[in-house]
Amino acid sequence: MFTVETLAIGALAALLVGVSKTGMPGAGLVSIPLFASIVDGRLIPGTTLPVLIVADLFAVAWYRQHARWDVMRPLAPWIGLGYAAGSAFFIAVGSATGQLEVTIGVIVLGIVALQTWRMIRRTAPRAVRPAEVAAYGTTGGFTTFVANAAGPVLNSYLVGLRLDKHELMGTSAWMYLALNVSKIPFYVALGAWTDGGPFFTGESLLFNLVLVPAIVVGVYAGRALFHRIPQQTFVIVVLALSALGAIRLIV
Repeated sequence: MFTVETLAIGALAALLVGVSKTGMPGAGLVSIPLFASIVDGRLIPGTTLPVLIVADLFAVAWYRQHARWDVMRPLAPWIGLGYAAGSAFFIAVGSATGQLEVTIGVIVLGIVALQTWRMIRRTAPRAVRPAEVAAYGTTGGFTTFVANAAGPVLNSYLVGLRLDKHELMGTSAWMYLALNVSKIPFYVALGAWTDGGPFFTGESLLFNLVLVPAIVVGVYAGRALFHRIPQQTFVIVVLALSALGAIRLIV
């Protein structure tokens, strides 16, 4: 795992995670295929998770006062259902790492397609219906559990509630920190009691520790660049790179 190439790819992925958490939501989607190019199977979500948590801590420290807890509560039971589906998925695929990588690739492609369709239609924000809360929560729970890729799904939910920029950042910061920390015991239990291997190893955690400086650079860069990069240009680049990475996983 510790080669010049893997360290460079890991640092880029960690930097993008940091940028996404503090100023440019969506950039983290590119990190999933990047991590999948240097690890495989359960180590993909397992290696990504500590990076996300470190970046989440910065986001919570900076935006915590703007959180809307009333927005998060309706999602909780549905996210739990998504976690159950994700656990069943990992038990079913066992050590079939190819199936996991294809599934992650399909999830990322689906999210890219959803975001592209929203851009083309220029869908205006509107109130989210109860049935949509269930759909967003279950889908977000499953995608975050399997691939740490719930950002575009849950962000769409938050945008639909017409939160202002500060409320969106504060709410998502607390929500993603809670989601990511809550996955740790599930990953540990699944790694110990089911086929397919662990999500975390001593080497993967050491690799995460080495990536901390890149995360720090990313979170500060995201905060500084929030108002300077045209959002439309940024989103197009992120979607294109994410689609290419997802296709690589599938093929």
